[in-house]
Amino acid sequence: MLLAAWQLLADTNIANKAFSSSPRLVWLSLVDYFKPGGTGWGDLAVSGKEFLYGFGISVAVGVPVGLLMGWYRIIDAVSNPVLIFLNIAPRIAIAPLFVIWFGIGTASKVWVVVISAIVPIITSARAGVVTLERSLVAMSRSYGSSDLRVLRTVVLPAAVPAISSGMRLGIGQAWLGVVLAEYIASTKGLGFVVVTSAANLNTDRLFVEVVVISALGLLATTIVARVEKYMDRWRTS
Repeated sequence: MLLAAWQLLADTNIANKAFSSSPRLVWLSLVDYFKPGGTGWGDLAVSGKEFLYGFGISVAVGVPVGLLMGWYRIIDAVSNPVLIFLNIAPRIAIAPLFVIWFGIGTASKVWVVVISAIVPIITSARAGVVTLERSLVAMSRSYGSSDLRVLRTVVLPAAVPAISSGMRLGIGQAWLGVVLAEYIASTKGLGFVVVTSAANLNTDRLFVEVVVISALGLLATTIVARVEKYMDRWRTS
């Protein structure tokens, strides 16, 4: 219904197509973007690689750090100010520093994605440990379990839902990081096309990029949800 109303407003000139486009024009631009010889697949590959590398590093580092922060008070006391700083610091101000340090290649984009996505992942993993019922830990310790065993058999399974929530939030932040990084310094990628389309008032292509990025985010979120269901079966087995 929304798409039909949008198309009707565009066809009757109630909405200016130059600023609002229309579903039909967006579809035609999408087909043109991904046709053989078009730049769509190349841009998708560039941004997809930046997202996968950055998000993968964020999960690999963020989950263990969050678990350790929630488990050890000394680590939490040392790391929490850094986490707060990263959360508050404006990405638009930090991103140019990575370009200066790592150049305009893939590395700088990946680190912008990491800075964007790692905060919610660490925060959620930490919360999963902090909110854990201490009676479960006490029971495990009563059987002589070491810290490592308690973390593996009690803390990690209990923190799975919180970790999954953090990863879902991290996906959105990671894509924001991709667009921001390519906005700062890039010659290709989905974010680069967003910037050039906006500058040229190409609303058709701009809507295409919004749809593509949102679809990729939805796909990544669905994959995380599948992993969570698998982990949930492991957690309760």
